[in-house]
Amino acid sequence: MPGLINFKKLTFILTAVLYLGQSIQAAEQGEINKVTIERSYSLTTVQMPSLCRNEKAGKLCKRLSDYFTRRFERELILEKSQSVALGQADFTDANIERARQNVFLFFLQNKEAPITTLYALSFQYFTDKPSTRMVETFNFDNESERNLPFSDLFADPDLAAMLLARFIEEHYQQEGSFMLPVLSAVTEYAPRNFIIVEDGLRLFFAPGLVSPDQEQLQSVKVPLAYLQAAGPKERWWPGLVQKEPSA
Repeated sequence: MPGLINFKKLTFILTAVLYLGQSIQAAEQGEINKVTIERSYSLTTVQMPSLCRNEKAGKLCKRLSDYFTRRFERELILEKSQSVALGQADFTDANIERARQNVFLFFLQNKEAPITTLYALSFQYFTDKPSTRMVETFNFDNESERNLPFSDLFADPDLAAMLLARFIEEHYQQEGSFMLPVLSAVTEYAPRNFIIVEDGLRLFFAPGLVSPDQEQLQSVKVPLAYLQAAGPKERWWPGLVQKEPSA
């Protein structure tokens, strides 16, 4: 996948991309689960790490595989329906060339906190329009087995969201993306597509959001020190949360 990743700005993603090449060989040796699901308009291949062989993790991997497959098929059906409504396509065409989607699942286990992070790289290929690439994230509380909302991470999540928005603005202001003000406003309202790392948060952005480059995925880590005013909870960042001085 040459030219996909900005290596200077995405060292975190770089690790994942390097792993992709290794995982192909691992899949051939039976170390990686690789599932291909065919639908009427789509063909989705999901590559899962060996952790998905674990009974508990396997159920989650199965749900995520179904989620990506159903969503991709639904989007294609809606797009096809709109084309038919405009008289641009024949919905009964028997010779359908399916759109393809490749999804790579990655687990990151935090050794210090009860969190399991999962992020997915998805690549979609079409016959009639440019391909797309996305990163989607999930953060799970190991004890409750639920996806952690942003509001559970800070004593003052509204302030934390505002700080994230300011950080994004400052970090990417020189890129000249016309979408940056919109993204900043959306982040301040409801941060999304982030993972919890041991010393902060890492946010991911689709191509073209924070940079004019329509090919590059982007990512930035926000240090926990930058978010201290919002009261990060020690449960998720043990040992790094600053204590209030006693009176």
